[in-house]
Amino acid sequence: MENTQVNLEDIDLNDLPLNTDPAMSVGDVLSLTDGVYFCIKDRDSVFLWVNENFARLVGQRQQDIIGTRDSRAAHVAHDKEVMASGIPLLNFHETIQVPTENGDLTDLEIVTQKGLLRKKGGTEIIGITVCFAERFPAAAQEADDLIERLHMVPTGIGGYLAPGLTGDFTLQPDALPPRFDGTRGIYSANYFLLKAGEFLQLHSLNQDEQWFFHQGSAIRLHAFSEQGVYSTVTLGSDMAQGQFFQGVAPHGQWFGAELLGPGYALVSCSLAPAWNKTDSGKPTPEQIEALKDSFPEQAAILELLR
Repeated sequence: MENTQVNLEDIDLNDLPLNTDPAMSVGDVLSLTDGVYFCIKDRDSVFLWVNENFARLVGQRQQDIIGTRDSRAAHVAHDKEVMASGIPLLNFHETIQVPTENGDLTDLEIVTQKGLLRKKGGTEIIGITVCFAERFPAAAQEADDLIERLHMVPTGIGGYLAPGLTGDFTLQPDALPPRFDGTRGIYSANYFLLKAGEFLQLHSLNQDEQWFFHQGSAIRLHAFSEQGVYSTVTLGSDMAQGQFFQGVAPHGQWFGAELLGPGYALVSCSLAPAWNKTDSGKPTPEQIEALKDSFPEQAAILELLR
């Protein structure tokens, strides 16, 4: 590649072709930058430009997106908040839904930078720039590294487990409800990791199990009570999308979990009193069918978690 001398004072730097072979524009670079998704929207959330990576991620062509209005109400509202504040937003963790190869939608955890698009030669805000990347681009490898580093082992009912903290005080049987047989430690905690394509199968516990989200994709708990009540909570880091850092699987209820996005989820689970292997139970095939009869609207998820 031959270097050429250019008098930068005589040209608009925004029109300067890059000294590559062949020459590239800034638009060429932004479209081809690996792992970076970029779009520009006006104040009315009409796409002024998107790069090829963005179009490919949402399953469309650039020309099919440019000139259309962003239809995602939550994202439009958030863009307007940033523009109204006049302050760029950096390193913002959020969740978006993207299409899969089979046409379904999956959650993707991203890190977003939102800049302000100002009128040329002035300070008036006329739109917004959005640049984001996957929060866990090498999620499968990260999951394997965590399993190794935390010395996690398969649970036998889905996912991986590693013991965490325990208390040094023992509770006697007369201090416990009748459903517990024998003594128990005052509490126990463990790490739990669920990888993409896996499910935590239905089971029940004598204790309430508190869940604390650490990192990865969002994970959803499903619980089914004997009184015919179905409850669910989504654990994750995107509170704007209705996710929570904490959740509870109530004692005596059948519960399981599914991953909502790619990669993995890492959580901690805490039980008081401490867990003992006699505190867990799995439903029989007959009980699964009875649950389907009691919860027909959740039959599909019950089949996944059986």
